[in-house]
Amino acid sequence: MKNWTSDELVAQMRDRLLQLRAMGVGRRRAADLIAEETCRPCGSSVVAFAFRKLSEQQAKAGTAHTRSVKVEDVSDIDPADGDTPIEELIEHRITASQRKRLRASAHARTLELPPEPVGVMVFGDPHVDNEGCDWASLRAHVKLAQDTPGVLAACVGDVQDNWIGRLQRLYANSSMMASDGWRLSQWLLESLQWIAVVGGNHDQWAHAPGVDPLKWVSKQAKVMCYADDEIRMTLTWRKRPDFEPLIWVLRHDFQGRSWFHPTHGPHREAMLDGKCHIFTAGHIHQWGQLTTEQRHDRVTTAFRVRGYKRDDAHARRLGFDEQRYGESVMMVIDPCAQEPGRVKLFWDLQVGCEYLTWLRSK
Repeated sequence: MKNWTSDELVAQMRDRLLQLRAMGVGRRRAADLIAEETCRPCGSSVVAFAFRKLSEQQAKAGTAHTRSVKVEDVSDIDPADGDTPIEELIEHRITASQRKRLRASAHARTLELPPEPVGVMVFGDPHVDNEGCDWASLRAHVKLAQDTPGVLAACVGDVQDNWIGRLQRLYANSSMMASDGWRLSQWLLESLQWIAVVGGNHDQWAHAPGVDPLKWVSKQAKVMCYADDEIRMTLTWRKRPDFEPLIWVLRHDFQGRSWFHPTHGPHREAMLDGKCHIFTAGHIHQWGQLTTEQRHDRVTTAFRVRGYKRDDAHARRLGFDEQRYGESVMMVIDPCAQEPGRVKLFWDLQVGCEYLTWLRSK
């Protein structure tokens, strides 16, 4: 069939052209619509000439302001032609949302463990590059975990200080280069079998757009699960579906504070959650635990580890009490035991390792 001409369009499709122009439809899209509606080929340049002729006709009819300056766009370009077609744009958005959903899956993991007693040494905030980091205790605890069979490791974040903004003045009191802080972090993460590491607020201060250095170091050290804020792990037992899974929420901190007890935040989450069994936090440099029975026979253990930072001038200036113990805790999990004995916490790490060794020998 013969293509449309601009004269034919103005004569036969005048109302439709005016409608399309009022809607802001570009010449290419208008040509496609006319061709589809009339089953007759139509070129975009023909539509452009037809639009121009309509404008000339309206000007001659007096619709244009008599005192206006007559300006015509004679270029064969429609700015809208550079836009991504709407259907293609929607497909891009669908793909982007699917990628985001996959990234979010890092926060919910299922781990399969052997059906035997295991220990997880949960390390409090290390702050490895801080002058006040108790490196003597940290190294001794790493050595203890290395020498005890069946011990895994987890960390609640704040691996380094990473001072930013006005806090960067604290670097003046540090004898360590920033690069040495990352070397110490790498040593710590490569020394043990880490099943989970979450980032703290200090770790997030090291982020650049699209870059999480602690995530990269954790990947190099083969840390099994990493997230910059929260990990929910479902612990299952290999070839033993009769053993009830344990659901563990590991965060740098939970919402909620109380001067009555440092575990108020994680225990509050235990009361509201309804599914999980273990709730772990750090951040405020205090330690404590609260094990109790929730509704529906669910026994929960909420605890907070203190970390290794000592002689904290910030805490002293604000009047916070500096505790002496609780840098880390040994969590012994016995999948064969009945509640409330499946999870036991040992704040004396040596005793916890001895108990785990005895339990595994049975």
